[in-house]
Amino acid sequence: FPSHDKEYQSYVHEGDWAAMKDDPLIWGTFIWNMFDFACRGRKEGNIPSLNDKGLITHDRKIKKDAFYFYKANWNPEPMVYLTSRRATARKEPVTEIKAYSNCPEVELLINGTSVGKAQPDSFKICRWEKIKLSPGKNSIRVLAQSGKTTLEDSCEWKLNYSKP
Repeated sequence: FPSHDKEYQSYVHEGDWAAMKDDPLIWGTFIWNMFDFACRGRKEGNIPSLNDKGLITHDRKIKKDAFYFYKANWNPEPMVYLTSRRATARKEPVTEIKAYSNCPEVELLINGTSVGKAQPDSFKICRWEKIKLSPGKNSIRVLAQSGKTTLEDSCEWKLNYSKP
């Protein structure tokens, strides 16, 4: 889904849910929109005639990060999901890594080495700040326990960085 920045989509959904979650004046909400959809005359992003603000792509093949944000918050089934997984080409050697989970604790491993554990905040977000990536391929992996079951998610990022 090459149009809009998916990290921004997650940021918007996280902020919107934070504003609504505990507001006693809000009796109901809905998500705009479950799926990307055709919209004649639309000229945003780089795919003409497509509204790409859905939680799942138009072809129904890719669930976007924001989909998993709601899954962590609204579904009791234990889960862990590493965000920004499709932004594989990286230019900055120091970054934040974020995961969504409804488990009590999540561990982050970079290239097989643990860089620490985090507890999800009240919005089911775990963050690890100032994580240093190595030049070339970086294996990013998160682990969470649900009873005796280990849940995990992973992706690979490639750092293409040269010092100034």
